[in-house]
Amino acid sequence: MMIRRTLAAFMVLGMTGGFAAGSDPVSAILTRAYSLIGTPYRTGGMAPGGFDCSGFIAYLYRPALPSLPRVSRDMARSGEAVAPGDWRAGDLLFYATGPDPSIINHAALWYGEGTIIHSISDGPETGVVITPADSRYWSRRYVSARRVLPSKSPAQASRGAPQQVPDTPSRDTPKAPPKPEDSPWDSFEGFLRGDFESWKKAEDDAFREFLEQNG
Repeated sequence: MMIRRTLAAFMVLGMTGGFAAGSDPVSAILTRAYSLIGTPYRTGGMAPGGFDCSGFIAYLYRPALPSLPRVSRDMARSGEAVAPGDWRAGDLLFYATGPDPSIINHAALWYGEGTIIHSISDGPETGVVITPADSRYWSRRYVSARRVLPSKSPAQASRGAPQQVPDTPSRDTPKAPPKPEDSPWDSFEGFLRGDFESWKKAEDDAFREFLEQNG
């Protein structure tokens, strides 16, 4: 049901200017994400001046998915589960980068060709970067993946065309940089804040609102 609603949203966007009519929404999102490489990390950020990890994802996806949750641990319950090895460009990957390995606090976008693009709070690289998904740090901190995008583009859906969502970006999408011989994430051992502050604030705000309403 959610995938059908998502597909309908993409079709509306294609007609109203959110995406070019008939364009591949995955390619459009990946191209936009790539153009934001170098944007600094900002706690609670959801705009090109600075993003936290889930703010970056929300900025890219919410024009088509307005109901996509704001924080990573809630995003991780959206869409459909995807097993490792079945990831497609545009899928969302979730990580536990804090001291508690059971708490998701980081979200990334599977870019394809073995890479993820995300906004990182701390560590050897910060802000919006592309990193190898199989680097030691990220592979150990991986928790789950979800597919929130439709399996067909609006044009394919209208023609009843078969599913064609590749693991790698389309030829119109900028290529991921070659994997470095030594990723700085292969030796990093620390914790990352991720969007913990953002979802903790959301919880605190909701609790205060509850108290005000039920005083």
